[in-house]
Amino acid sequence: MFKQVNSVPNLPEQEKEIIKYWKDIDIVEKVKAARKGSPEKVYYDGPITANGMPHYAHAITWTMKDVIPRYWVMTGNYVERSMGWDTKGILVEYEVEKELGFTKKEDIEEYGVDKFIQKCREFVSKYIGYIFEAETKLGRWFDESVIYSTANKDYVESVWWSLKELYEKDLLYEGYKVVAYSTRTGMTLSSHEVSEGGYQEVEDPYITVRFKLKDEKETYILAWTTTPWTIPGNLLLAIGKKVDYVKVSCEGKFYILAKSRVGDIFKDKKYELVEEVKGKDLVGKEYEPVFDYFSDKEKEGCFKIVFADHANDEDGTGVVHLAPYGEEDYDVFMNLGISMFDYLDDTAHFSSTITEYEGLFYKEVDPKIIENLESKGALFDHGTTMHRMPICYRTGTPLIYRPIKSWYVAVSKIKDKMAKENQRINWYPEHLKDGNSGIWIKNARDWAISRKRYWGTPFPLWVNDKTGEQVLIGSFAELEEKTGRNVEDPHRPFIDDFIWEDEKNGGTFRRVEEVMDVWYESGSMPFAQYHYPFENKKEFKEHMPAEYISEGPDQVRLWFYVMHVLGVALFDEIPYKNVATIGMMLDETGKKMSKSRRNYKPMDEVLDEYGGDILRYFILNSTIVNGLDGIFSADYLKEARREFFIPLWNSLKYFLIYANEYNFEPKNDKPSSSNVLDIWILTRLQETINEVHCNLEKYNIMNATKALTPFVTDLSTWFIRRSRERIKGGDMGAIHTLYYVLSQFTKLIAPFFPFISENIYEVLGLRDLNKLESVHLDFIPDIEKVAKKDLEVLEEMRKARELASVALAQRTDKGIPVRQVLSKFSVPKELSLENEYYEIVKDEINVKEVVVDDDDDDNKSLGVPVLDTEITEELKLEGLAREMVRKIQDLRKEAGFSISDRIKAYFKESTEIKKVIEKYGDEVKEKVLADTLEPSEEYRVEKL
Repeated sequence: MFKQVNSVPNLPEQEKEIIKYWKDIDIVEKVKAARKGSPEKVYYDGPITANGMPHYAHAITWTMKDVIPRYWVMTGNYVERSMGWDTKGILVEYEVEKELGFTKKEDIEEYGVDKFIQKCREFVSKYIGYIFEAETKLGRWFDESVIYSTANKDYVESVWWSLKELYEKDLLYEGYKVVAYSTRTGMTLSSHEVSEGGYQEVEDPYITVRFKLKDEKETYILAWTTTPWTIPGNLLLAIGKKVDYVKVSCEGKFYILAKSRVGDIFKDKKYELVEEVKGKDLVGKEYEPVFDYFSDKEKEGCFKIVFADHANDEDGTGVVHLAPYGEEDYDVFMNLGISMFDYLDDTAHFSSTITEYEGLFYKEVDPKIIENLESKGALFDHGTTMHRMPICYRTGTPLIYRPIKSWYVAVSKIKDKMAKENQRINWYPEHLKDGNSGIWIKNARDWAISRKRYWGTPFPLWVNDKTGEQVLIGSFAELEEKTGRNVEDPHRPFIDDFIWEDEKNGGTFRRVEEVMDVWYESGSMPFAQYHYPFENKKEFKEHMPAEYISEGPDQVRLWFYVMHVLGVALFDEIPYKNVATIGMMLDETGKKMSKSRRNYKPMDEVLDEYGGDILRYFILNSTIVNGLDGIFSADYLKEARREFFIPLWNSLKYFLIYANEYNFEPKNDKPSSSNVLDIWILTRLQETINEVHCNLEKYNIMNATKALTPFVTDLSTWFIRRSRERIKGGDMGAIHTLYYVLSQFTKLIAPFFPFISENIYEVLGLRDLNKLESVHLDFIPDIEKVAKKDLEVLEEMRKARELASVALAQRTDKGIPVRQVLSKFSVPKELSLENEYYEIVKDEINVKEVVVDDDDDDNKSLGVPVLDTEITEELKLEGLAREMVRKIQDLRKEAGFSISDRIKAYFKESTEIKKVIEKYGDEVKEKVLADTLEPSEEYRVEKL
């Protein structure tokens, strides 16, 4: 006897039972043991930042990273289900700062670095449990024995090793560059971090400043900027080589600016065009600085007009003022040999270098600069304007660019190699290879990796406080040898106490205060998770490159990118072969999901209400898995339940009824039926198996998933419906076929929907039959070529279903229900099929016969199938008899009777029903298993 199942599945409750079962049998270890010694497949799990509750973006990546490993295992491979924690960095620090009510970096110093870092550790630990729980509910497995953390001591040592390796390869250097800077966090951001925050339109003051030329009386060159606070640091004025300039007379003074900008700049003033001026004649001209804070820079060649590539006439005056707070400005200064300076402190307040504004936040200085310029007569115009500004991806505040001394990875030296290696990687979607990824690599800049923060991997550089000598440490053993101390915790503040004396030259070696860019840490996971090169060298080499990785679109410029940098820089190798990039999940209105807007249902509530399989179904069928954005709605989850899970469950339930009734014994042999419906569904099954294999081998998960629902529809609404009389009658060929299809299909869907597949596997008795404790220990059915004769069956059945659809549409047009039997359906000769298909069509559309038009038939259907919709008295009675059967069968079902229970049936009497009973009474009793059929005030049934 097969185990009976609930009439309506409670998927969330069933999934809880399965989770407990998996835990009880230690399923992950069982799977590892079962595949030990098999070929190994490797995927990388991007370390999760445990800085908040799990959300839908996590669910998408977890699902994508679960399907492929499950598929690999069920096709005979060994897979380590690793999982990583990204425990450090500004993402964690900033959340802790908010919890503590901090508003600036100095608050951390006052609170105590040691206490702050301990809070960060506790904060991360708080969310790890929630993430584990959500992953488990979603059906993702992980192996606790191979979980790694960026805070692990061994992991940190591997990161230190990599830095020294880069240094020895001349790919790591200390430099002074203008980089993006977060004034709120007090740290630099790399170009890939800037891309994460994106840009926003912000309102800022603009000023047009007049700089007096030294060699021309009452002649000024006009420069426009949206950063008044940078004017005290002005060193040069830049013009464009391709821009035409003019001299304009206005109110007794002469002004030089781009010809195309005159109308906008002088729109409210009377002016006269004096002459056109060639750019080459302007270059080299000297001007008087409007502030004299850095007047000594004149000896370095400052306060002159120069050409610059970024100067254009798209806005402003066509003249750009250059100061140490612009990336492109910096390039100009370096080319001209002009040294840099910075009058902002780490919190973006003016330093004592400019005493007039000392202690003021840079934005507070803007209005004061405007006032000062006006008092000097140097202000031509001012106002406000909207413009795009880079935004800090963590704090949401605008970034500035400032000259910072930092350590850089010389990406510029290897980007050509990276571009070449990128061509070896298979990107999904494919356009990313030469699109986002290729373009990002092509424009790659040297990567600033040191940060003046607290909770991160300490930058392993020690500097002699007397001589300035630098020592980059590449291992704990090296540090322990120099200091005579054991490294127990390599993080701040403990590591800051590791010092040693320079016996030869005097002075003390102390560690610099910087920590590592958190993205460098996460990008080190291919080797650092193995503590390479200090141990596990063989394991590391066997696990790089990975076969597969998958994350969100932002990771093209983040985790994917930094792994690529480090893979090429350290090992001259790509770190991964296949990348599946997902899209973003949007709310019902197409807007980004936001915790602040509360425009989505919390994921834990969705998992509790619908279960993990249904959420996986939505994700895997969505364009999200093909790198496009997708809209999320609870309606889609209801639809998933309705179109896939309920029909599949009903198919299982239907099988169980008749398998138990006729004592069917489970068996693995493939049926060898000659019935065309059996051949058709078995061929459809193999066709679906082949489609799933072909798509998953290409990492096209969405197309693989989309092959599953049409099969369930075919199984439930065509095969079972059209085989109902055979199955009810105990046809073992039909029952065996249904069993075989369900048993094979449940293995096929296991990588996609691990819970319901496990449930069906158990109910079908496959654990006992196959001597396996789980469907996930079994194998997915093999890909097989479909025979030509079976393909012909598919085609003929397709035609038969099309004919049935035409007939049913004609019924609908006439308002005739399907239970009303009709006389015939006429089919043109050119659409004719074998008789066995006509029998199926006849039963589906409920007609007495299907006839094929002869060429000499006067009533032929003129090339179109035609349903005879005339209802005779006899047909009407037969239709009423079928309706009576339906009503009584529904009452049997509602009463919970078994299919073998005999009953007494009652019907509501009428003149027409009386005629039905006279003609079809015995047939009705036979179909509903009624010993008696008696009149009553209403339809009802009684069990005998």
